[in-house]
Amino acid sequence: MATTYIELTLRELLQIALGSPKISSVHMSLLQSFFDILLKKLDSRTERIEIDGKMSTCLQGILRESRISPFRFECAKVETFSENFAKVEQLKERVGVLEDKLMAHFKQIRREEGIQSTHYSLRNFGKFAAACESFCSCPKAEDEIACKLITNPHFIVHLIDSAITPLLNEMHGRRKRLSDLRVKFTDLKDRLNKELDELNENYNRCIITEKLREDFESDKITLEMTKTEIYNMLLAKLDKTEVTFIKRRFHEQLRKIDREWNKVQALLKRKSEVKKNYCPRSMHLMSGTNPLCRGAC
Repeated sequence: MATTYIELTLRELLQIALGSPKISSVHMSLLQSFFDILLKKLDSRTERIEIDGKMSTCLQGILRESRISPFRFECAKVETFSENFAKVEQLKERVGVLEDKLMAHFKQIRREEGIQSTHYSLRNFGKFAAACESFCSCPKAEDEIACKLITNPHFIVHLIDSAITPLLNEMHGRRKRLSDLRVKFTDLKDRLNKELDELNENYNRCIITEKLREDFESDKITLEMTKTEIYNMLLAKLDKTEVTFIKRRFHEQLRKIDREWNKVQALLKRKSEVKKNYCPRSMHLMSGTNPLCRGAC
């Protein structure tokens, strides 16, 4: 679908009207519309000029035969110079009012300089609109140029622009650097928090490990003491067992010796009894001349 709406700058309109290699009635109509827009911007459509003589009659005939441009451009967005001129006039009036207030401020300072008064309190600040340097109240010869510059609003505006613009640029650069530093600091803070969490975990592990080591050492000492006690108990048991065994063996040997001794005594007793019984009978059977028998008896 073809475009039914287009916006052109005045430069583009002039280029369309005069930029073609061949100039036709269409281009002349566009040029007429261009000049009509310029007249509107200058707010000079109704301004009149005068001419007399034969040329006036000729121009009247040409005006009757001429036609208006068929191109109807929408000119609502075109600002006229008269509007800007009105704003400039209002600004001049405002500057004049401020100058009057400033001069009144200077006069009041000269009249009341050195007098204690509340005339310059914040309640009366709107009367003078702005502050003033004290050295301009009674300026010296070398300060007159500076005081004149201070009273010049254009110089003040230019001075403010010249002083504030670099400062704003510097502030913007510092703000950008601070923003970058903030991002880096946030990243560093996150990494430090992460490492701190890891350190806390390692610290907790170390505490648990140290506690386990202490418990192990305590259990080790307890185990050594238990082993020593068990060893001593075993030695004591072993000593008691050996003493009991030796005592029992000793008693058994004593009883055995007693039995053997009793047997020996019984044997000796029987032998002596046998001898006693044998000798009297032999006395009757054998003669007394036998030396063996006598010796035996």
